Amino acid sequence: MVLITGASSGIGRATALAFAAEGARLVLASRSQGALAEVEHDCRARGGQVLVVPTDIADPAAVERLAQLAVQRFGQIDVWVEAVAVGIAGPLGSESVDEIRRLVDTNVFGTALCARAALATFQAQGHGILVLLGSLLSVFPNPLVPLYSMTKFAIRGLALNLQQEVARHPRIRVCLVMPGPVDTPFFERAANHSGRQLRAIPPAYAPERLAATILTCARRPRRQVTTGVVSHLALSAHRMAPRATEWLVARWSATLLTKPAAAVPRLGSLFDPPPTGAVHGGYRRSRIRRRLGEWLGVAQARRHRPTTS
Repeated sequence: MVLITGASSGIGRATALAFAAEGARLVLASRSQGALAEVEHDCRARGGQVLVVPTDIADPAAVERLAQLAVQRFGQIDVWVEAVAVGIAGPLGSESVDEIRRLVDTNVFGTALCARAALATFQAQGHGILVLLGSLLSVFPNPLVPLYSMTKFAIRGLALNLQQEVARHPRIRVCLVMPGPVDTPFFERAANHSGRQLRAIPPAYAPERLAATILTCARRPRRQVTTGVVSHLALSAHRMAPRATEWLVARWSATLLTKPAAAVPRLGSLFDPPPTGAVHGGYRRSRIRRRLGEWLGVAQARRHRPTTS
């Protein structure tokens, strides 16, 4: 059985659909009940068994309830995919204190709560795989999103420590997936204080490709993994010349994260979840590239079929 948080949109939604296509039993969680209903319908149409549990992962009682309902319904949790994230864009000081608190509550505190619930469940049943969705921004700085990047550094730190904690338990694994730019609605829904319109940094990858990476982790857990040629090249360059690579990536990513169009400050989905969700953000303009990326993700998922149920 696979439990996915952040299942209503973006990579989480693509991952739910990919597991459903393999006939997996699913527990799907997010704040938006309406968006979860959409994903539930699509997953059932692909053959998956689905339980939806509206959950704010920043609420400790809600996270405990999520884990309990999953075990009550399906008996165990084989894979827990932690894919929730909210964002703030803009120079430090442009945001409110409440926005900072909500960002940390969701991305850091909520992730820690989910990891704690997942590992407690795995230790009780003797096995399980926790997949934490991080970011290349846990390695590279981006001065336009300093607080969001900070939270991703925290998630990477949590993953590295948990990997050591479970090292003596060969049937319990912790995987860190670090995407580069991905074509999801995240950028439209981030709290934006940059004064410009946000977009996915080119070349943005299809969410289906990240979903395929997560499915691969469910079958053959890996300590740390990314997706795409550009992401792999960036990590390789960082190992050889960290300071120069950080400088170059920071300026490249901060410049390409926005469009020239002006934008008024907005709170995005920090406090209120969108009523509907989507897999894609519409940032890959070429129809051929969109179709190729989605086809490649689906093909990779089929080639690396997980052994979960």
